[in-house]
Amino acid sequence: MQIDPAIVTAIMALFGIGVIGIIETVKRIFGTAGKTVMNIIITAAVSLAATAAYLAYSNIFTWPLFIVYGMLVFGEASGLYHVFAKKTA
Repeated sequence: MQIDPAIVTAIMALFGIGVIGIIETVKRIFGTAGKTVMNIIITAAVSLAATAAYLAYSNIFTWPLFIVYGMLVFGEASGLYHVFAKKTA
């Protein structure tokens, strides 16, 4: 399976809204400041929903793609890792 960084970028931008913006809005609505576990759950839920929506909209949804891209989008959105970030020396 070939991972396309353009798909991760497209999912993060999700139709111009922005996954990180949605996550931060949901966190503010639920008042989860300082609640790490809740923040991770919200980030995972929004990331997986955005991934599913994008893959379904693009007519390329399969469970393996959903799992792989879901993990990549979650990692990028949560800041845990940046898979496609350019490294500077």
